[in-house]
Amino acid sequence: MLTFKKAIQKGIVYLNPFTNFSPHEGKVEIRWDPLTDLTSRIVHFPVKKIGKFNFNDTVEGSLHSKCPFCPENIERMTSRFDKGLFGFERLERDGVTVIPNILSFDKYCLVAIISKEHFVDMDTLINGNYLLKGIKALIEALRIINDFDKEAQFYSINCNYMPMSGSSILHPHIQAIAGEYPTNYHGLILDKSRIFCKDNKRVFWDVLMNEEKDLYDRYINDDGKVYWYAPFAPKGNVDLGCIFQKNSIFDLTDADMNSFGTGLHKILTYLKMENISGFNFSLFSGVKDEESFRANMRIVARRFLPPVNASDANYFNKIHMESACLLFPEDVAEEAREIWSKKII
Repeated sequence: MLTFKKAIQKGIVYLNPFTNFSPHEGKVEIRWDPLTDLTSRIVHFPVKKIGKFNFNDTVEGSLHSKCPFCPENIERMTSRFDKGLFGFERLERDGVTVIPNILSFDKYCLVAIISKEHFVDMDTLINGNYLLKGIKALIEALRIINDFDKEAQFYSINCNYMPMSGSSILHPHIQAIAGEYPTNYHGLILDKSRIFCKDNKRVFWDVLMNEEKDLYDRYINDDGKVYWYAPFAPKGNVDLGCIFQKNSIFDLTDADMNSFGTGLHKILTYLKMENISGFNFSLFSGVKDEESFRANMRIVARRFLPPVNASDANYFNKIHMESACLLFPEDVAEEAREIWSKKII
């Protein structure tokens, strides 16, 4: 039985200007992640749906400098693989171009340019299956690395969609990193999964899927191949999780990827309905021959906050390694379930 621990921290009583200065007691709900024990804070504050972001000025500004990912510039402005090692200089698959990242965040750092268009809005991103195509192409390139470099054990596929998510190039792309040392969070969930499996003789991710499905509060949908839910201790105002039945991204079959693509389409549709125009995601792979892990993804909505278009990342995220959110995962899951139930088209 997993522990979904939470505590209410009450603050001082103040006079609320939004209710004619009546007394109001501030409070925040602190939640502990059932695997890592990392905490999140959910602020009790009324939330209004944010309006759709206008990208016109952003797109116009980005076109003033030459974009290396636009088709006419790729050959001249992007890096190439060693053909003797990879068998190609750039991998072309289903409209996706995979290249080495000119910035090295790890031993191997790849970029998948997922569209020929410089700007792709959420509708186009969804209907074109761009993310799924990019993930498939990156897995193909990463598989080559996995075959020839046995020292590289830690693989992830990641995305910063749009400037509010930290993307410095507007042209849609996703990235992959692989190397001998995991990032802090990747290493933490791998270590905690090993400990849980050793202590309980069960895989944490399997237990989590079963218990969340029984509780139903944060469960969204699953089809036996891919499981979708809203994590108990969120990393952002809208945090959605995906768990595969396989340990490694290299074990995923066509059926797994088709199921994932269907779910991803619905999740992105939900984000679009909420006027969310930016997000981060990370897909984490397990280490070869370790059965204590399941490949899994977190997709976290990002947005500029009105009225001054402030970033939704702050000192809590960047320094304290703590998430502060205004939305409850249970509410997010309930709304996202509507997509699968076809109550919303």
